[in-house]
Amino acid sequence: MFKSGRQLPHQQWTQPAGFMRRFGAILYDFLLIVAMWIVVGLMRLPFVDADAMTDRAGPGFQSVLFLLTFSFFTFFWLRTGQTLGMQAWRIRIQNVDGRSIGPMQALMRFLAGGASILCGGLGHLWMLFSKQKTTWPDQFSDSVVVFVPSDKQIAQMEAEGLTASAAHANTAQTAPKAKKKQRRTH
Repeated sequence: MFKSGRQLPHQQWTQPAGFMRRFGAILYDFLLIVAMWIVVGLMRLPFVDADAMTDRAGPGFQSVLFLLTFSFFTFFWLRTGQTLGMQAWRIRIQNVDGRSIGPMQALMRFLAGGASILCGGLGHLWMLFSKQKTTWPDQFSDSVVVFVPSDKQIAQMEAEGLTASAAHANTAQTAPKAKKKQRRTH
């Protein structure tokens, strides 16, 4: 778990998360969701006959999968602002002032994310053309997705006694250098 996700939930990071980080987190979370759906489907096996398994899943089973998916996202968003995929890609959802999002914001974010996916990902691609680099879920939930510095960067900032705004400036200065290093290593 990243220090900034659990132990410093009040910390305000302001550098917007880039498209590739967001996409990586979505892909990672998608794989976790599919794994959970498979487990739930396997748990259903003893209660249905073989013919029912080849038929389409009924509305009850689809509702269970929907609630499971909604619960996964809202649990993590409300707890730390980061799903497991977001932790891996070091991004976090928060209010503009750095506070954690609330339950209604999580609901709006989930529904807007679903609408974006139903539109072929247009709501997430929107950030490539938005001046504020926001997606539909960001706009509808009145929240932002920000880059979270690594534990090493946070420890360095704490040792230097930097505040959140100074930390942002420091992170913003080191981020281009890190991108150049990544390009050279790939």
